[in-house]
Amino acid sequence: MKKKKAGAKARSKTAIKAAPRKPAKAKAKVKKSSSRKSPAGRRRGSPVSGRPAKARAKKKAPAAGSVPRPAVIPPANGILLGFVEDYFAKIGVIALTLKTPLAIGRRIQVLGHTTHLEQEVDSMQIDHLPVQQADAKSAVGIKVIGRARRGDHVYLLK
Repeated sequence: MKKKKAGAKARSKTAIKAAPRKPAKAKAKVKKSSSRKSPAGRRRGSPVSGRPAKARAKKKAPAAGSVPRPAVIPPANGILLGFVEDYFAKIGVIALTLKTPLAIGRRIQVLGHTTHLEQEVDSMQIDHLPVQQADAKSAVGIKVIGRARRGDHVYLLK
């Protein structure tokens, strides 16, 4: 009896293996760009078809004497100190490299696309050390009262 069962199992396994498989699904075809072709199968304007190619519109170059419009309108009584290189939100500090000297107690204005801050300089640091004044070309951190963004303009108000 045991032999019959073993044979029956062997026969059933071969029967399962020999069962036909389902056909694989066809992959979706990717559409090519909808470039229209002439009946001959060539693109329009090709030198072979005998027709002239269409002229493409060229971008106009800016006039030589024109000056690009600034993104921010500077204050009338302000001198550009520099641009915000980084803003640290947790401590509310902007990092910038000065173009002119700056001292504590002077009024600054930070202007940007969504930024408009005006305040006195209360805290200023160079390399994590508090300073009273900083020379031009110094990389400083200034504590600000609001949010600033990279690229904002910083002005010294007179």
